[in-house]
Amino acid sequence: MTELDDRYERGLETRRMFGGGQITPGGPTPAWEIAPDLERILGEALFGTIWKRPALTPVQREMVTLSCLVVMNREVQLKRHLGNALNVGLTPEQIVELIIHDTWYSGAPAGIQALALCKAVFEERRIDFTPARIHDSNEDPDSLFQRGDEYRRNYMGTTSPARPAPPTQAERELGRTTGEYYWGATWTRPGLDLPSRCICTMSCLAALGREGPLRSHIRGALNIGFTQDQVIEVFGHMTLYAGIPFARGAMDIANEIFASA
Repeated sequence: MTELDDRYERGLETRRMFGGGQITPGGPTPAWEIAPDLERILGEALFGTIWKRPALTPVQREMVTLSCLVVMNREVQLKRHLGNALNVGLTPEQIVELIIHDTWYSGAPAGIQALALCKAVFEERRIDFTPARIHDSNEDPDSLFQRGDEYRRNYMGTTSPARPAPPTQAERELGRTTGEYYWGATWTRPGLDLPSRCICTMSCLAALGREGPLRSHIRGALNIGFTQDQVIEVFGHMTLYAGIPFARGAMDIANEIFASA
């Protein structure tokens, strides 16, 4: 057996993990009928090599995958990976929370669509999911903002580059709104821990090619204890989900930050 055969066999192990012990189809059958080499390449490179790398756990890798598929609105593959996620080890609560978190990057229409697909998967699996009601409409907006600001500072650090003061009243008001709801109401929710939210955010921003915010969140990742290898691994994992230009671009940004640290 050749080395490439070994990689393909390891890829089958990954696909068995996705399928809960059984190998599910790796993609639409018509695709493999006209491009069997792509099925083999993905089996070796993606499932047999990238998914097997030790710097991230399978759960973390599935979070990267789901986040890329949510923000890129890839419905067919997203539904497949929502099912995979349950077999890999994510709980229904974590999956729903991940989509809520990623909605800030994908936009509400894509987030709502992802939740609809998630509900369909839960129903197919006969999962009796009762959502937790975390958001308290009685909370004072100042408290919400302060809670989010404290969380952001713990994550980003006090030395992270600050944006210049907005020149318009409209931007200041919108900044206050995102401070209350993005940081205060979403990042502080208990369904995902901070490292998981960081992984999802870096994946979303890298898949969208958003260089400025991505820089801030790479610094945040390092601040809360991610190693440089783990940061790079997040972007390496998304290579065949979001595309090599976006993955490579994110790695270049990370390397610039590493060099200046």
